[in-house]
Amino acid sequence: MTYKSEAPQWDDAELIQHFKFCATMQLRTPLRILQHHNDTHWDRAQPPPKIIEKSWQGIWVPCTRLSGLFEYEATMASEIGQIPLSGGDFLRFLLTIREAVESRDTGKHAAALSVASSKSWESIVERLGGAHNVAMRLCKAKAE
Repeated sequence: MTYKSEAPQWDDAELIQHFKFCATMQLRTPLRILQHHNDTHWDRAQPPPKIIEKSWQGIWVPCTRLSGLFEYEATMASEIGQIPLSGGDFLRFLLTIREAVESRDTGKHAAALSVASSKSWESIVERLGGAHNVAMRLCKAKAE
């Protein structure tokens, strides 16, 4: 999707105030994408920055003056079901485990297993099929 200041996304009535980036909340989403979740873009003269490389990784969502009124207790879809719009604990888990894996050239499986075995992520990891499954998925998949 192309964003230009002349495009309909920036309506003439100025209903759209800004864009907010929404990362796809999945184990396969790269760290650099997850780190931009909830970024905002306000400059009508410039398109939002290109964050994603593949369309499934996330999207810039148009926001109006009233958008914030609907965010209280709002949820979004994720690989483990509905989570807070902010990403909540699931985003924190994804950031932690992706950082542990992506910061290493070797020992990725051990790093993933260490994070996934932590008691603090137990309920999330259960919903993803257990610590061993999470570690295997992270280390088996090609870099996306």
